[in-house]
Amino acid sequence: MKKRVLIGLSLATPLAVNALNLQGSQTFTDEINIPTTHSFETIEDNIIISGINITPASDTVFKKDVSINVYKDNLSDINNNFVISGIHGYQSSASTVPSSTIFEQDLNIKMKGEDVYAIHLADKNSTVIINGKANLSVDSRYSDDDETIFVTAGKLVFNGETHIDNNFDAIYLAGEGTNIIFNGDSYINGNIYSVDLGKLNLNSKAKINGNILAYDQGIAELYLKPGSKIIGAAYSNGFDTYVDDDEDDEYDFYYNLYTPGYISMDFSENSSWDITREDSYINLLSGQGNIRFTNDYSNNNYGKLFIETLKGASVFNLRTNVTQEHSDKIVISSSAEGTHTINLINNGSAQTTGNEKLTLVEIDDNATNTAEFKTNHDVELGGYQYSLNKDGKDYVLTGKPITSSAMASAGFLNANYLMNYVETQTLLKRLGDMRTSGKFGDVWLRGFTGKLDSFSGGKLSKFDMSYHGFQFGADKQLSENSPFVIGAFVGQTYGNPDYKNGDGSLRSFNTGIYATYLDNSGFYIDSVVKYDRQKNHFKVKDTANNRIQGTGHSNGLGLSMELGQKFKINDFYVEPQTQFSYSHQNGNSINASNGLKVKLGNYNSLIGRASALLGYEFNSDENSINIYAKTGIVREFDGDTYYKLNNHKESHSFKGNWWNNGVGINANFNQKHNIYLDLESSPGNKFDLLQVNGGYRYSF
Repeated sequence: MKKRVLIGLSLATPLAVNALNLQGSQTFTDEINIPTTHSFETIEDNIIISGINITPASDTVFKKDVSINVYKDNLSDINNNFVISGIHGYQSSASTVPSSTIFEQDLNIKMKGEDVYAIHLADKNSTVIINGKANLSVDSRYSDDDETIFVTAGKLVFNGETHIDNNFDAIYLAGEGTNIIFNGDSYINGNIYSVDLGKLNLNSKAKINGNILAYDQGIAELYLKPGSKIIGAAYSNGFDTYVDDDEDDEYDFYYNLYTPGYISMDFSENSSWDITREDSYINLLSGQGNIRFTNDYSNNNYGKLFIETLKGASVFNLRTNVTQEHSDKIVISSSAEGTHTINLINNGSAQTTGNEKLTLVEIDDNATNTAEFKTNHDVELGGYQYSLNKDGKDYVLTGKPITSSAMASAGFLNANYLMNYVETQTLLKRLGDMRTSGKFGDVWLRGFTGKLDSFSGGKLSKFDMSYHGFQFGADKQLSENSPFVIGAFVGQTYGNPDYKNGDGSLRSFNTGIYATYLDNSGFYIDSVVKYDRQKNHFKVKDTANNRIQGTGHSNGLGLSMELGQKFKINDFYVEPQTQFSYSHQNGNSINASNGLKVKLGNYNSLIGRASALLGYEFNSDENSINIYAKTGIVREFDGDTYYKLNNHKESHSFKGNWWNNGVGINANFNQKHNIYLDLESSPGNKFDLLQVNGGYRYSF
């Protein structure tokens, strides 16, 4: 800690030299420029004290601008053990008569060198008032003890716009009754000290770049108007220091205790504080300031703001590392009231599990607490969403469901599964009534559209997707009298998934071959081998309304086997059916734009269906019409898989049952043109489906 001595004892000697020595009552009506119009004397062995020296009982008014420019290194014959000041005031006797110095216009003081001050006051009866603009600077290249303003007694008032600049410390005030007041816009570069019962009052818009320290009952009260900004830390808690006692030529360290002071900050709306060090201590924080920590936290040295009393409606911007339980923190010891907001930054790359807890606001058990803390939004960390909840008096960040980007990424599982189911379907929907197939072959085109929704699957619920697609194919009987038909097809399907807070797109290319056995007895077997390649994309909004997107690709293979038997009852018929569909879908990886990395596991699907058709057939020589209704139950026997959110694994399963109901019509004209249409609904415990399917087949 700095050692301070009262400077100015040399005024009692005849060797002190000043450019202006203020005595009695004086009014200066001309501009003052020191040392141009009022020069320092350069007498050998003289000690230069100040540009302007204020003596006790003086009463001085400067009507015009005053400029003081002192470069100590350029002055000759100076004993470097003494400090020089732009303005100096010292009580050299027991006089109690007050002195007053008023600057009506601008005051410009520029000091450079070692052991220099812009303003140095040490007279408790002295008052200095600057009504105009003040520009005060000290360029101290050698010492951090050269404050721009150094006041150990007296009163200093700035009513106009004030600029204070220093390499190290801008202001130091000490002593009971000592007071510095800022009423105009203030721009302060350098640290501020208020110690030993000294008091600093700031009642203006201010830009402060430096730390604020109050100890040994020093006071700093800041009422910051809109547009104010503080960049630095604050300390009012008192502290210990080490002192070297080497009387025995050894290093014996002991504590010197500096008792606490008092710092209060009241922030108007649109004012802010950037805390640049790990810890800050303040007695009263009020108003509507925006506060954030900007210290280096690369080694988990997050910031802590210790507040004795909190009021108003502050906004705290906190950084978090929930996986290691580190964060910036607000600690309140005495009293908390008001409604305050905590801003948190989403971080999709965090390695979270959703089970972590992190205390952001810590309130002492003995503190009076009516305050409420809320977040501007739930914070997304990794693939999980966290909310701020009250735990006793503290406020703790706890995990909730997965994020919108995680749900959309992992939702590719649902989209791919359902798309594969939609594309496989049944013989009747793919080709219509194959019993009217041509002798030499068929070409066909099938189109379909539908909607899937209400997917229930743990954390990936509330998924829905509209879709449409087509398949084109051709087939041929092996011979004129053969019951076997072989064919191939290609198709495209387009999906529009809806995700939480966004949507996406799905494009599926599929191709395959099939073989169908049709017996005259009404028995049939249909087998299909299919390959698909699916491309997914999503774009969602996170809790901070940021746009997040991601893309994934997946390949799959499928095999379906369907068989049925038609039993005719006059023009009516009943046709029981069963089908087994096996597919394998490869996993894929999604790198979302917010840093979230999602890995989707591969999976096997085995779907079994047991259905029955009840139909009516009308036949003529050239034409036929088949009208039917169908119902059945479908079950997924496998479908277990997983997804990883930044390497944290979550299980997922497609197992479940659903009904399959529908009505349809198949019409054949001239034994060449086959038109078919059906409508089906599939309600289930995993998803609901509603689809319209139509096709046309031309027989040779």
